[in-house]
Amino acid sequence: MTETSTRRQCRAASRCLLLLSLLVCSASSNDDTLFYVYSRATPQSVVSRSFAGAGSAVPHDIFQGFVNPALTTAKIGAKGAYEVGYGRDDVFNKLALPFGAVFFDEGGALGFFYRYLNGERGAVHDAAVNFAGRLFDKMDSEGAGPVDFGMNIRYENSKWRRDIRVPVAEGDGDEGGPRSVVNTVETRGNSVILDVGFYQQYLPGFDFSLVFSSLAGYRWSEADGQGKSDGWIDGRHRLITAGMLCSLPIAKSFLLRIPVDVEIANAFVKSNPTAYMLRAGAELRIAQMYAARFGYARAPEDPVELIKEFDYDNLFFGGVGVAIKGFLLDIFVGKNEFGATVTYGY
Repeated sequence: MTETSTRRQCRAASRCLLLLSLLVCSASSNDDTLFYVYSRATPQSVVSRSFAGAGSAVPHDIFQGFVNPALTTAKIGAKGAYEVGYGRDDVFNKLALPFGAVFFDEGGALGFFYRYLNGERGAVHDAAVNFAGRLFDKMDSEGAGPVDFGMNIRYENSKWRRDIRVPVAEGDGDEGGPRSVVNTVETRGNSVILDVGFYQQYLPGFDFSLVFSSLAGYRWSEADGQGKSDGWIDGRHRLITAGMLCSLPIAKSFLLRIPVDVEIANAFVKSNPTAYMLRAGAELRIAQMYAARFGYARAPEDPVELIKEFDYDNLFFGGVGVAIKGFLLDIFVGKNEFGATVTYGY
């Protein structure tokens, strides 16, 4: 590597760190709502969900770019790839329909994502543009591997009905408080959100990742009878994920992969205690064509609790995958949810 190339990479890294520090320290004024950031209320990827939400250091298909924006640098095809899926979950129990496309060149990857999410209380349109590329090349033949960097610029449009308890009279309520009624109001909102991720093939058999979800964002919304509101997304919605992938060949045609992620919430909020969530999984790959996956998480089951209340549960997931002639088929199942995607690389 030349001295000029090294200086350029150092300048690029300094600019990225400066940008991250400015975004993290930005002011925020929004109050919590039921689902302020809808992207946290539904699976980001079928493969990741098979691992109970782990997999930020697991390159595989296009939608792994939702889990870690840097993972779209892993080429599925020579020029690009397309992906489509279908699923349901507790929140969006009618339909979750994702589409994605990624295009590769020598400088990195350009990706486009869209998800239509529909549930009993409303619908969400979630779109994103992904930019990813090489931040650092491998320093030497014996040293650590290259570092990839990626970012997702997301736009969410939502129309959601939520229940609000409104006091109507003094006394006679629970514990002597005012009586109240529950009103259902419709909230129409728009959000622009930035996710940032890093991925490194550190040594043969060990990959690492670091992701900042909802690092920065702005939301404007209007609720029936409550007027309009807007402001920066609150620090309670930011999430840090540190991930690792260990790959162990166990026979000529068998490969065991073990992803582990640790999620950190409230790291940017002084008034709330920092919360940690563990997500881990295992994948057995057979002849580079078939995969069986399992996942376990010690985390809240309800996605609302990722923001409001940390009541931990033991969560279990599973999935399978098949790779045949440029196509990837992946399926996951969990409690009251399932999903499937098909990817084509060309």
